[in-house]
Amino acid sequence: MKAISRMIISLLLILFFGLLCVACSGKNEKVDPTDSPDSAKEDEKEPVTISVLVHWDEEMFNERFKEPIEKQFPHITLEQVRAGSGQEDLEEVFASGTSPDIFFELSQQTMEYLELDYDLSELIEKHSYDLSHINPVFLESIRSKDKEGRLLALPYEVIYYVLFYNKDIFDLFGQPYPDENLTWNKALDLARNLTSERNGVHYRGLDLGNAEAPLQQLAVNKTDPETGEVLLDQPEFGQYFDLIDQILDIQGKSDGEAFNQGRFDGDQTTAMVVAFVQGLNWWKETEGLNMDVAPLPVWDNGPAVSHRPDGGLIGLSINPESEHKDAAFDVITFFTENEYQEWASRNGIGPSSTNEDVLDSFFQDYESTHDKNVSSIFAHPPATPPEQISQWDQYVNLDLLRYSESDMDSNEYLRVIAEEAAAEIQNAKSSQ
Repeated sequence: MKAISRMIISLLLILFFGLLCVACSGKNEKVDPTDSPDSAKEDEKEPVTISVLVHWDEEMFNERFKEPIEKQFPHITLEQVRAGSGQEDLEEVFASGTSPDIFFELSQQTMEYLELDYDLSELIEKHSYDLSHINPVFLESIRSKDKEGRLLALPYEVIYYVLFYNKDIFDLFGQPYPDENLTWNKALDLARNLTSERNGVHYRGLDLGNAEAPLQQLAVNKTDPETGEVLLDQPEFGQYFDLIDQILDIQGKSDGEAFNQGRFDGDQTTAMVVAFVQGLNWWKETEGLNMDVAPLPVWDNGPAVSHRPDGGLIGLSINPESEHKDAAFDVITFFTENEYQEWASRNGIGPSSTNEDVLDSFFQDYESTHDKNVSSIFAHPPATPPEQISQWDQYVNLDLLRYSESDMDSNEYLRVIAEEAAAEIQNAKSSQ
């Protein structure tokens, strides 16, 4: 009996250890990542073709859109509808029987007129998509253009204006280079010190390639968004025109045309100019131009902010009639994410991201910028736009070149502009 008992116990022990080994081998078995549920879902996705309306040539479309998307999403084929994004352009596209899934750079007015205003909130909620990697001011800017506060697009590219300066002129006059703490009053002081003649050459201290950049830092509407009433009597416009008057006074009427950006890279006699950041690309091979960049000067009595972005925020929107909204959403959200944003930033495409690595990469694929203070461009956050951006502002043309050539003071000039704008707005309302 004892022998039988020992035999039974031995058999039980063998069975136990055998089961234990099987269990352990199961735990250590390697899993092929392609067999994961997510991979299986990716494999199961039906091939889909997404059409994008954009005016670029084929090479740019392939580099910026088609190649990165088709690499990221093997089931998506991206096709270009090459056309402009104006109202007449789109009407021609639709008349031809083409209905793109995605639109590049549609204005709010065109969206509403052609009923292309599709709120992305539905897809954001459906996909539980997190927008926190996008600068919230850019999203606010898109919402602020819409009367209902809808998010009708996601940012693709942001236009940045910066202060370019000629280091050789600063060295000639023995003046310190602009830095991140420069205010408009200090910029005016520098401009006065840099506006003079040296060796038979007359130098201009400061010019504005984008003359309204300082006004865009104040984030104020020119008109009432509801009624269209012209609001140029607000104190911000007096503050802005006081700055313009001082710039014009420093330049002097005998120094040629005001607001002449071309002097900076042309005869290279302007010490500082506010211009589109793409000057880093345009002027990189300009012979003799020893330049660098700094952020926009900030208002002395206001927050340290750059210009509001809504005037230069290029978005991507989805056609409400698209049969492939989910795939289209994958496309436009991919362009906002860090992987693509870093590539875009390195290539000088204005980033919409808050990621520091993305911002630090700006223009880094251009060897000519490696000795430039490019990172300073993002020293100040963008100004927050008004809660609702007025559609009627487009009819108010401050035309500062006209102002510089007139004999009117700022108060009189603003009254004239207000009267002209009011008439334009009334005509626009009548034609609706």
